[in-house]
Amino acid sequence: MLHLFQSFIGTGDQFLIGRFVCLMIALCVIIATCLCLFKKSRWKLHQIYFIAVFSMGLVFMCTLPPLSAPDEILHFTGAYALSNQMMGQSVRDEDGHVRIREEDEYLVNWPGDDDPCKATVLGQTLDRSVYEAMHEKGLFHATETGTSITLQQPVKTTPCAYLLPALGITLARLLKLSAVGLVLLGRFMNLLLFATLGAMTVRRTPIGKELFFAISLFPMTLELAGSYSYDSYIIALSFYLTAVILDLALAKPSTGITRKNVIELSALALLLSPCKMIYATLFLLCLLIPVQKWGARPWPKWILSVLLIGALIVGSILLVNFREVLRYVNASGVTQAPEFTSSGDVNTVKLHDLAELIHDRTLVFRIIRNTLQILGGQFLGTTVGMWLGAFDRGLATPVPMLVLFWTGTLLLAITGRREEPTLSIPRRVWMVLVFLLLGFILMVSMLLAYTPADTFYILGVQGRYFLPFLPVLLLAFRTPRLHRLRVIGRVGIGLDALLLSVMLLMDALVLLGCFLTVVQRA
Repeated sequence: MLHLFQSFIGTGDQFLIGRFVCLMIALCVIIATCLCLFKKSRWKLHQIYFIAVFSMGLVFMCTLPPLSAPDEILHFTGAYALSNQMMGQSVRDEDGHVRIREEDEYLVNWPGDDDPCKATVLGQTLDRSVYEAMHEKGLFHATETGTSITLQQPVKTTPCAYLLPALGITLARLLKLSAVGLVLLGRFMNLLLFATLGAMTVRRTPIGKELFFAISLFPMTLELAGSYSYDSYIIALSFYLTAVILDLALAKPSTGITRKNVIELSALALLLSPCKMIYATLFLLCLLIPVQKWGARPWPKWILSVLLIGALIVGSILLVNFREVLRYVNASGVTQAPEFTSSGDVNTVKLHDLAELIHDRTLVFRIIRNTLQILGGQFLGTTVGMWLGAFDRGLATPVPMLVLFWTGTLLLAITGRREEPTLSIPRRVWMVLVFLLLGFILMVSMLLAYTPADTFYILGVQGRYFLPFLPVLLLAFRTPRLHRLRVIGRVGIGLDALLLSVMLLMDALVLLGCFLTVVQRA
């Protein structure tokens, strides 16, 4: 490493030495600060959560180059289109391409690839030249005027998922920031939303506060939180929804369900359901709430609440994702996806379809079994962040750290606090069933949408898709009887604080490794 940085002295890459030193200092300050806060009882856990997740996410955001996260360019395009609407400008040109500033064409048609005929996205290929380009471009001054377009097409989803990033882009355009400044400000706003909702989750949930904290410290979660990906929005909202339901379900019997509670759940239904349809399944957790909490003559009020929330879920999904719904329920047996051959000709690939699954009722279970046998280990790894970026094998979390992340998370999941309410056996069973059902729906949706008919395992499933509902499964095994495991002799710090601090340290090591890997790639 020293030899590498010595080679930068006196060259145009000398700035990388300063960046590495700043990265080291920032990580040390974050870890030291969080250790001090854990030892001071006057700090609430949700306050420490916000400081730790926001600061570590900020370092991830600034270190991993813009548009390098999974599918980030598509979400950036969606946020930019919403920014055009906010500014009262035309969203698309006559050919349907999203309009952008000419300054920002640098991001979607990066000249650093030395190929004027190829629209390379900045951050698509991670090497030293990306850091050099960002350093040369700067943050604060746009050097070009006029408008251009991007050939990238946004994801079809609710505009709420891009509201905060779009606000960041709009502010950057008003301030005439450079392309790099613009893309980072949008990322910053998404991270701010994630950290705020995460802190609200930790404050609201009656059980598993440290579990939500731990999952938020996964390298994959931090990368998504500091990117344009709508997975950040989905994870944060899913966590908060789970916390709200647990709070209502485990509150004292005398605490009834109010109109405010129903309005809150309705708002969450509108915000979460149309973003990624499968996660609407989390609302089945509402059945954990006793009907008696609806007060006198509870059944009519309960039925009305269920109908209202159900109608909002179904209505918002159909309004935003009607075509996607038709795509998944297509039972005609003729679903096809275009594919280009090596000669440039268009070929069609037949996908699995609903008619096939209805005809052979055990097929889906056999394919899911094959998928778990072949890719199960990869799912466990990529949930934590085995490969960061666009599945860049060089930006990796070492296997021993993956094991430590999972071990720490499981320990925090099962070791409850003495004062916590206890989940009954039926509630635990229901939580496991909801997890399994959501996992099944996830698998079937990817089978129907992305898997060719001649493939015997499911394509397109990634570990990050399990993050929004992972706490539901782990909390089902929580037991306050193990509260004594939370005390570690006379160390002066509890098991939960120790494990979370170790996770912060591992995040720092992973990020340093990613930075060194990128700068070594000439």
